[in-house]
Amino acid sequence: MIQNREILQVDMDAFFVSVEEVRDPSLVGKPVVVGQSADVPKSDGQKSSQGGDALPPFPPGVARRGVVAAASYAARKYGIHSAMPLAQARRLCPHAIFLRGSHGVYGEFSRRIFALLDKYSPLVEPMSLDEAYVDLTGCEKLHGPVLSTAERIKNEIKREIGINASIGIASNKLLAKVASGFVKPNGILWIAPGKEGRFLRPLPVGRIPGVGPKSGERFRRMGVQTVGDLAALPRELLEQVHGKWGAGLYLKARGICLSPVVGEAADSRSISRETTLATDSMDARFLESTLSYLVEKAAAQLRESELYARSVTLKLRTSDFKTVTRSHALSELTAEDHVIYQACLALFRKQFTRHTRVRLIGVCLSSLSRNVCTQTDLFQEVTREQQDSLYKGIDRIRNKYGFRSILRAASRRGGLS
Repeated sequence: MIQNREILQVDMDAFFVSVEEVRDPSLVGKPVVVGQSADVPKSDGQKSSQGGDALPPFPPGVARRGVVAAASYAARKYGIHSAMPLAQARRLCPHAIFLRGSHGVYGEFSRRIFALLDKYSPLVEPMSLDEAYVDLTGCEKLHGPVLSTAERIKNEIKREIGINASIGIASNKLLAKVASGFVKPNGILWIAPGKEGRFLRPLPVGRIPGVGPKSGERFRRMGVQTVGDLAALPRELLEQVHGKWGAGLYLKARGICLSPVVGEAADSRSISRETTLATDSMDARFLESTLSYLVEKAAAQLRESELYARSVTLKLRTSDFKTVTRSHALSELTAEDHVIYQACLALFRKQFTRHTRVRLIGVCLSSLSRNVCTQTDLFQEVTREQQDSLYKGIDRIRNKYGFRSILRAASRRGGLS
């Protein structure tokens, strides 16, 4: 059992919005919503004065089916929150500033943040672009007491990156995550060893990671209001009602988490692109074109991050809200559009029939690595060096003239040009 660890959970506050505020300080203090349109995005070169791509006005009577990716704290006062439909957010706050996300920019800010964290520990586990665990166990002689180190990290992120972070400190990852969420925004909380139960017991049961609104309401109907109430339930009852998840809840309610902080070498990150279609589609040509575009976007971010992918996953959501994912392991690590697209296309054609009505389509690249070592095929017509040179040229053109300035022919079919 892992004991006496010093784990930090570092979480950026309203990350996407915070990045936009750094790029355009006039946004600070205003209700700002970052989301992605239901449409396939327009040129990344068409910037608004606010930094991100301004979402086009909603046509009268039409509810756009994109969702909120992030909302400033000023916008949250109107009831706007992540995953809310953009149309609903606009009804709640018509004067809010709506921006389309600039994923390449967010990726660059994320890399700067993780480079900063890497200076403090060899064990930094990214959970998303804006969230990570840092294991400082044994680092006291190098950096000083854990609380002062956390404060130094927080101040350095603000000074160097311009973004506020909330930090939870505890003896394991679960408690550190609960602590960082408890002090958002812009706070630090250390749960001292031996004080875990005292901290957890009075908290609402919804503070436990994995307990969402629906399960929280179910617990409240059972008379379970707090984490202490949950901890009082027998393990057998929780397993009977919730299965394996119930066994996990039994441990979480007691602040028990044995999961170690795993460094980036474990390739825990992934890069995803997906879009909810404005109208459910049965048009295979259009869907394949959309898939090609999403692959190009994901692969471009892969190269920008100097990463290579081993695994490709296709995601489809049909009109009845059934979601299907299918994965394929590539023969070698790659960051090349055409290799990834062919794998995705094969998955799509196996899954799609002429009766399939698609609502959402997406691609996820995973099993990422910074190191690629492959054997050259002496008989191939185009070498890896030539392919790399080609894609570097494409990326330079896009950086200068916008992403849609150069696309694969497959991405231009189906009305996407």
